[in-house]
Amino acid sequence: MKTIVQIKSPVTQTVEAVQQLIAYFNHGQTPEEMPSFYRLSGELVLAQSKKGDAYYVTTPKSCSCPASVYNPGKPCKHSRKYFPQPQKSRVELEAEGEAILEAHHNTAKRLARPPEDIRASLPGWPLHKPISLTTRRSSSGLSAS
Repeated sequence: MKTIVQIKSPVTQTVEAVQQLIAYFNHGQTPEEMPSFYRLSGELVLAQSKKGDAYYVTTPKSCSCPASVYNPGKPCKHSRKYFPQPQKSRVELEAEGEAILEAHHNTAKRLARPPEDIRASLPGWPLHKPISLTTRRSSSGLSAS
């Protein structure tokens, strides 16, 4: 079978276009009042815009509304309303939380000071000792006061 039309992303439709589409599916009968949404299939809904001047084409994974353009990859309110996702169970949420914590604990941490075993292995480390605040500089080097 040859693909004639391939739609990459949904396109917002005019009220007139949706009215003609509804009339086509209703054997020529135009609707007296335009619906807030019109389901074409299990995977495709036409959702009326807030102003009522257009219909957004909505699928489970995309929508032609402005919110989908500004927040790619996130479902908009139309997708959430007409294609609700199953809620995660408590067990699934706990497992997801444990996985996040485990990943956090397994990442390298930036430390303020190297651990003792690393400091001992550094060449010349014992020579770098803290200087007391009572130590002052003289012409011959450091001397205690």
